[in-house]
Amino acid sequence: MTYQNEKKDEKIKFLENEIVSLKNIIDSKEAQITTYKSVNEDHRKLNGSLRKEIDDLKLANVQAVEDAKKEADKLMIEKIKKYEKKIRRLKNDAKDLLNYP
Repeated sequence: MTYQNEKKDEKIKFLENEIVSLKNIIDSKEAQITTYKSVNEDHRKLNGSLRKEIDDLKLANVQAVEDAKKEADKLMIEKIKKYEKKIRRLKNDAKDLLNYP
């Protein structure tokens, strides 16, 4: 073999090695991209689930506040009715006392 042929063979071998190396790098980058896309999709799904859970909790809290307001209103109305009855009774008693000869 001549010196030039040996040099060509070395260059070819070097280039083949470089091509294999570049293919490996490309494969590695493609795997990273695929992983990134998968992680990104998982993150998007998790984010959506968390937002839904937060919205559900907000609704539950709003409902709890509304229920507490209704219960407070109900108790207040009961108390008002009780005092109205008492006031009527006192007015009637006062009227009876005024009418007493």
